[in-house]
Amino acid sequence: MIVGDMADWFYGKDNTQHGPVSELEIRSLISTGTIDNSTILWREGMSDWLPLSEIPEFQPAAGAAPAGAASPYVSPQTYAGQPGYQAAIPTEGLAIASMICGILAIISCYVWALFGLPAVICGHMSIKKINNSPTPLAGKGMAIAGLICGYIGITFQIIMIGLIIIAFASASHSTYSP
Repeated sequence: MIVGDMADWFYGKDNTQHGPVSELEIRSLISTGTIDNSTILWREGMSDWLPLSEIPEFQPAAGAAPAGAASPYVSPQTYAGQPGYQAAIPTEGLAIASMICGILAIISCYVWALFGLPAVICGHMSIKKINNSPTPLAGKGMAIAGLICGYIGITFQIIMIGLIIIAFASASHSTYSP
């Protein structure tokens, strides 16, 4: 294990995996009490998840100030408008597909394209995958937008089919009447 590197750490809390986070962020989570000695951590190179109390990098050094003592270090300052560090959360692919198909369902409902059904199917699958994922996934809003647009597109298509049937029925009835 390489000491002092900027490896990405993962930690488990409330039956959820969090991360990747930097070693500095882990130390910040320790100091705020968000994680404690029983919290499990892992990073690349470790064979298994270990409790914080068993990871040498996070143990107080000999001669370190006791818990509760004032730290000689000052917390880093952020300024208004300066974004903090955030790990990128991947977007669920089916959410994107749902949104695109939903938009196409509304736009193309008059040209007989059937994008509404794939939008609804992808949207429901995406929401289920996002809700059941052990790691955070983004895209729930896109999936919901795709669902709404997909249902609207399907409704438009059904209305158009009904209007076409009524138009043909009216035209054929008026052409053959005695």
